[in-house]
Parts: sequence; structure tokens; C-alpha cells
Amino acid sequence: MKVPIENRKWNWLDTFLFFVRTFWIYFNASMVIEVNTDDTKKWLFFLWFIAIYLVPYLFYRPGFIKFPYYLVAEVLLTGSLFLLLMNQFGESDIYDFLYLPFITIAYACQRKPLVWIGPLIGLALFFSGAWQGGLFTFENNIFGEFINICIFYGFGFSLGRVTVLNNKMKVLIESIKEKNRTLEQYSKRIEELTIMEERNRVSQDLHDTVGHIFTSVITSLDALPYLIKANKVEVEMSIIEISDMARKGLDDVRNTIHQLSPMEDHQPLSVSFHSVIDDFRKHTGTKVDFTIEGVEQGMGERIKFTLIRCLQESLTNAKRHGEASHVTARLFFQEESVMFQLQDNGIGSNELTPGFGLVSMNDRLSALHGTFKIHSKANQGTKITCTIPLVKKEIRTI
Repeated sequence: MKVPIENRKWNWLDTFLFFVRTFWIYFNASMVIEVNTDDTKKWLFFLWFIAIYLVPYLFYRPGFIKFPYYLVAEVLLTGSLFLLLMNQFGESDIYDFLYLPFITIAYACQRKPLVWIGPLIGLALFFSGAWQGGLFTFENNIFGEFINICIFYGFGFSLGRVTVLNNKMKVLIESIKEKNRTLEQYSKRIEELTIMEERNRVSQDLHDTVGHIFTSVITSLDALPYLIKANKVEVEMSIIEISDMARKGLDDVRNTIHQLSPMEDHQPLSVSFHSVIDDFRKHTGTKVDFTIEGVEQGMGERIKFTLIRCLQESLTNAKRHGEASHVTARLFFQEESVMFQLQDNGIGSNELTPGFGLVSMNDRLSALHGTFKIHSKANQGTKITCTIPLVKKEIRTI
């Protein structure tokens, strides 16, 4: 993760170097001013040290860090004073004046191109000072001073790397915390959507099951007054059938609550369709023609369950709302899809408004990338078409 150095905050190392640099300025200013007897030079050096102390920190302070500008100010002010002192005194001890500036310069030069510019500037200052002081002789330990300068520069660079790595770690930790907060919000949202989807699923299942059963029960009960006058034995049989149908409906509701299909698990879709249609014929007296085209192939239980619910809802609507006496149901097994159609001879409607049942059918089919179509016209019945695509099985050849 690339983190711009200028974006980091002022940390404890910055504060530490600030106080060390303050002490360094005070110590060196005291010594330089003390060895000069000329008052003009004393004031000149005093103002020079004030500038060295204040100007670089205009670009390197809490809330504002611009290391390139800081580097320019530090090199121009401190470097020029170093060269002046070297020219005036010409002693190798003057190199001590560069130890702390080299630490801060190396500390600041942590990214390209400063990471290469910093050492070059250091070398330039070192050799320029040696040339100004005339130290290129065997009597002066110039090599030892060079080693000292490299050590202090390396120390400053190491402190800078620690600061950069700590800053990257802080940014990474904050990024992880932010992502964790986002994941928590996402998890809560998924949980809410899951609960909502499950609630809708249960309500749809209950609507389909209860509506189908009650339609059959009500139709059978409506026929009882006529049967009582005609044949009491048949009435008793009808009451028993109605009771059995109500018990079956209760079982279906329980299965729905327990997230179980009302049909037998792994039962072929055609068998389940025959079972639902036979019950509907028996308890409503509605004529239902059912045909199957194509060869039934393997499909998921969810697809079967959805088509069974579509059949139940379509039959219920045909009887309850369409007042149909004849229904034609077709089941098409195709290579890439399975399609169910139901046509009734009910009253139909030119302006059909989908209710909860039809909306639930559409939602179920959409969840499986299926399609739902309904066509209705007054006095010409209603036609419902449900299509669900099937996943192609890969054929492996050896």
C-alpha cells in the first residue's frame, strides 16, 4: 500500500528530533558566537542560526509536512553556514556541525526521488567542506569524518523508515477497521434481506396452500345442501372427504412452516402434478385436462416446488375468481427449459389486476430466472404461462 509521506501526522519521532535540533542550535550558536569577538559577526551568526532554526520548520511542522521544501531550506541555510565556518576555521572538527542536520535530512528523504537526492547532497556538502577547509591532506583524518557522517546519515534514514512503516501500518489498520465496519453493515443488511425473503417465502407458501385447500373445501361445502336433498349417503361420504382434505391442508401448512415441500421429496414433477390435479377434480368437480409433452429430465427440487405452487395458484384462481368449469393444463419438458401452461374457460377480464398470489408466482419464477405471462379477456377465460430455464449438463468425453 503506497502512502504519501506528506499525508502522515506529526509523531513522537518528529517531536523528539525537534527538541534535539533545538538543543543542537543552542549549543552550536553559543560556541560560534563565543569564539567571534566582532559584534557584527556575532549578530550575523545569531540571525543565521535563528533562520536555520525557524525557516525549515515552516515546511515541516504539525499539520503541514512538505519534505522537498524542508530539504531545500535545510541544505541552503545549514549547508551555507557549514561552508562558511569551514572556510573561516578550516578544521575537521567543524564536521560535527553536520551530524544532526544529516540525521534530519536522511529522516526526511524517504521517497523517490528524495531517497537518491539526499545522499548526493550529503556527499556534495562533505567534499565541498573539505575543499573549503583545505582538508585534502594526510595530516587530516578526512576518512574518519566521512565514516562518522555516513553513520549519522544511516541512523537518520533508519528512523525515517520506522516512521514510514508505522504510518503505513496505521493506515492499513484504519483501512481494515473501515472494511470491517462495511462488512458488519453488509452482514446486517444481508440478514435483514434474508429475513424478509424468508418471510415472503413463508407467506407465499401459506397463501398458495391455504388458498388451494380452502377453495376446494368451500366448493365442496357449497354443494352439500343440494346433495342432502338427493342422497344422504353421498353427503356423508362428502363430509368425510372434506374432513380428510382439511386435515391434508393442515399438514401442508405445517410442512410449509417447517420449510418442507408439501409433496414427497424427490418425486417426479409429473407425478406431483397428477396428484394436485386429481385432488382438485375430486373436490371441486371441475373438469381438468392434463397433458405432458416431452421427456421429463432431472431438475432441482426448488424448480419442482415452484411449478407445483404455480399449478395450485392457477387452479385456485381459475375456480375462485374465474368461475371456470373446464381447465386445460399442459406441462412441456424441453431441452433447455420446462414450461407450464393453464387455460380456463372462466369469465376472464380485460383489465386484470394481479393479486398477492400472482405476484408471488412472478417472484418465485424471477428468483429462478424464469418468466411469467398472463393473458385474460372478458368471457374468454385466462391463460397463464410459466417458464423456467434448466442448467445444461456438461457432456464429458474420454
